[in-house]
Amino acid sequence: MDILATLNPAQREAVEAIEGPVLILAGPGSGKTRVITHRVAYLVKLCGVSPHNIMAVTFTNKAAREMRQRLEQLLGQAAEALTLGTFHAICARVLRREGEAIGLGSSFAIYDEDDQSSLIKQALEELNLDPKQYAPRALRSAIGAAKSRLISPGDYAQRVSSYFEEIVHRVYQLYQQLLSQSRAVDFDDLLMKTVQLFQDHPQILKRYQSKYVHILVDEFQDTNIVQYMLMK
Repeated sequence: MDILATLNPAQREAVEAIEGPVLILAGPGSGKTRVITHRVAYLVKLCGVSPHNIMAVTFTNKAAREMRQRLEQLLGQAAEALTLGTFHAICARVLRREGEAIGLGSSFAIYDEDDQSSLIKQALEELNLDPKQYAPRALRSAIGAAKSRLISPGDYAQRVSSYFEEIVHRVYQLYQQLLSQSRAVDFDDLLMKTVQLFQDHPQILKRYQSKYVHILVDEFQDTNIVQYMLMK
């Protein structure tokens, strides 16, 4: 099968440009995901790159499943060796393997939004704060926004400029302590702690940098600070 035969000239140019970074700017339905999957197949089949050295990142589980299916059609069994998934799924796998280095055991639980809300309510109760006055959903959103900008509870304390932010800081600090006591992380922690792992342990970072020679990100324009830092 000729991997390039079904591509238009612009798509083919993007697939074949494998030296250095490539950014694809195109509208909906123009075949950006098609380019990514064919680029992976091109790297493996025509350039001799091992699928073990390729990472492809998406934003949703649905997109990851669709990409996996397309790559199985293009590569067959070799597709199984690719690292392919959402930011959160890939980071969870890294932390299961390497988390001991930052005090996170491999058997940690991952809390969903309901678990997070329950823990925030517990934090409010322990701080003698009224959940009717300080909505857990708003606090969860503020904490998530801080984590997406790589702001720890300690860093947040330096940025407080309103009474609500003071409340967020107090809840954020206790919330993280309660997560740790439960041997759990939330979805935002998966990314933030992976960045922390790589920053604090250059030897681990170097191992992953050596492993992933090619990293492909679908919908790159949607990356936030923590996701951008991970890819960088």
